[in-house]
Amino acid sequence: MKKLPITLFLFVMLSALFSGFTSYKTASSRIDEDVNKALALTRYQMNCDVVSADTIRCYRNNITIAELKDTACLAMRTVRKGNRHETEIIAEANCDFITILMLSDQRASMSLMAVGILWLLGSTLYIRHRKPELAVQGITYGGLVFNNDRFHTVSGERIHLTPMQHTLMEMFLKAEEHTLTRQEICDRLWPKKPDANDTLYTLIRRIKPIIESNTNLKIEADRGKSYSLEMK
Repeated sequence: MKKLPITLFLFVMLSALFSGFTSYKTASSRIDEDVNKALALTRYQMNCDVVSADTIRCYRNNITIAELKDTACLAMRTVRKGNRHETEIIAEANCDFITILMLSDQRASMSLMAVGILWLLGSTLYIRHRKPELAVQGITYGGLVFNNDRFHTVSGERIHLTPMQHTLMEMFLKAEEHTLTRQEICDRLWPKKPDANDTLYTLIRRIKPIIESNTNLKIEADRGKSYSLEMK
């Protein structure tokens, strides 16, 4: 289900691109058809195969698409027919990509694109709105959430901790007033180690920036006898 919004968004956007490309090709074909019809009518009216100012003027007057009247022109092309080379007049629209795009009907494409963007925005807002609701189902304190044996922010982002850090934070959350003595921590984490003071100091030093950067909490020491998880 998590991939459904982006999958539908991609499907709609691809449909929009396909629709836009089809309309563009249709407009390009219509342009080619218009200039070729104008050339055929010019040949009939002028009764000649020579490109001149009068021929070009007549040719442009016969073009029905107004946007092409100032850019369309005639050119002479040499082609080989059997053992002979012959010269013939060809019609050229001389219009760029933007002109063809403006002449194409992009309403369906733009509508699909708008639907896709609205769908993506709506899905993003829905997911962001739902994340906090899912996160606060566990133990919550100062922007830190403990749920299903995992730590998260209130926005639902996972906080990655080492096993020792994970156990320590769980102890803090479940302790009365979120305070633990040095001895309580050492007995729980290093029960067989005679002196774990340096190890505890290193653990506290490394976990502090993780907690402070992801929550509204900080770990405070009380004369080296105890540690508290407090609001900033």
